[in-house]
Amino acid sequence: MGIIIRESLKTSVVNYIGVLIGTVNVLFLYNKLLTSEEFGLYAILLSFPVVCAGFVNMGVPHVCVRFFNRFADVQKKYHGLFTLILVAPLAGFLIFLSVFYGFHSLFQSLYHTSPGLVEYSWVLPILTFFVLYQTILESYFRVHFKVMIPAIIREIFLKLSNSLLVISYYLGWINLNEMVYGLALFMGLGVLLLFYFLKRSQRLFLVWDWSILQSPIFPEMVKYGLWTMVGGASAAALPHLEKMILPMFQDGLTHTAIFTIAFNIALVISIPRNTIASVSDPILAKAWALNDIQEVKKVYAKSALNLSIVGFFLFLGIWVNIDSIFEIIPNSEKNRAGKYVVLLMGLANLFDMSTGLNSEVIKNSPYYKVDFTVFIIRFILLIIANIILIPLFSYNGAAAAVLISTVLYNLAKFGFIWYKFKLQPFSVNTLKVLGMAFVTYFIASVADWDSGTDFLQNTLEILVKGLLVSLVFGGGILFLKVSPDLNALVNALVKRANKLLS
Repeated sequence: MGIIIRESLKTSVVNYIGVLIGTVNVLFLYNKLLTSEEFGLYAILLSFPVVCAGFVNMGVPHVCVRFFNRFADVQKKYHGLFTLILVAPLAGFLIFLSVFYGFHSLFQSLYHTSPGLVEYSWVLPILTFFVLYQTILESYFRVHFKVMIPAIIREIFLKLSNSLLVISYYLGWINLNEMVYGLALFMGLGVLLLFYFLKRSQRLFLVWDWSILQSPIFPEMVKYGLWTMVGGASAAALPHLEKMILPMFQDGLTHTAIFTIAFNIALVISIPRNTIASVSDPILAKAWALNDIQEVKKVYAKSALNLSIVGFFLFLGIWVNIDSIFEIIPNSEKNRAGKYVVLLMGLANLFDMSTGLNSEVIKNSPYYKVDFTVFIIRFILLIIANIILIPLFSYNGAAAAVLISTVLYNLAKFGFIWYKFKLQPFSVNTLKVLGMAFVTYFIASVADWDSGTDFLQNTLEILVKGLLVSLVFGGGILFLKVSPDLNALVNALVKRANKLLS
């Protein structure tokens, strides 16, 4: 476990640095240095390949992780598994190229209101190819417990390269065409760096071994890969779907820019869920393996309570300060139009967190296919809702589609767990959290003042309201002892602080 904990801690630091760089890029650099159309174009050039790569990877990243140990013989160079995971996705990529160029007139028709995207559509297959192999190589690093290297390349190198490209374009050192070329160049360089570090670790086994195709588990690998490809692709596409649909409509690239900024503000609310899920996942897997329903119930209930506390705290901190937040980021007059995108996306993230780790409960149970099936239904519902609501309400319609699909998705999982296992995560403490949230919002609203456009005044208002939310909501939760885990954590931190000061 030592290597897992060590790598996880180091990678967490890298990921949070990446979040910081990405936030600065979106809220300040792209927003300030690019026009709305250029910002929207750049956003979709970054999102489109992620979605497409998910659908063409043939499930290879999941196959690599699940079946690697069956072939993990260094002397036999993993029976050519590395070569197989490099070659197999080429079939999916060739299908993608056939569809992309065979139906390019349809692409042009769908995005005729976003001529910039049509003009630079030539780069999309190139970017998709690099993202595809970045994902595959990252899975190969993961099975060797070397997750920090790809994380540094993805979260720091590539995001800083985006910063460099946008700054260079703004300063006139390169033109828009060269910036797009640069995007492809840096993504290709990222893939080459992954190969380089594999070479250094002496795990770059480019050999072909026909025995892997004759293995009795090969049919299972194929079945598992295709099964997980659909679910994995849908999961990869979900955060980017609105950015792909918005440019299909009038002023699509401009609206994509507004949506992207608001989306990144609301995204802060959901970040803690991934951390708690990664810690709880193996615990739930073990509990189901031992048929320990009480342990499942405990984890399910604690996750819902603690995530709702964290979710409401972050949601309140953002929403009571939303006007000031938009004032301190560039182009506030234009971007504050996304205010209600933040509200709707924030409520979606909050509802997802407050219903607990329902996906993790189901996918670690004998009914893991249910979570996959419900997710696919959610994905289809989200597409339909976007197509209906975006023409009516633009970026607000896209955010409303996310909220509707998220609520229905979580209600379906909640209903299944309650029906099948007689488990539900809510208690009287849930009502206490809701009560404290309403009280805090009312007090923070009363404390509101007009800061105008002054940067220092708006920053001061954010700090004051942030402190108010911390004292009223955070203090109230601790005083009412809503979460024993949270109280124990705070007490431990206070004792450690006292020791350091004494």
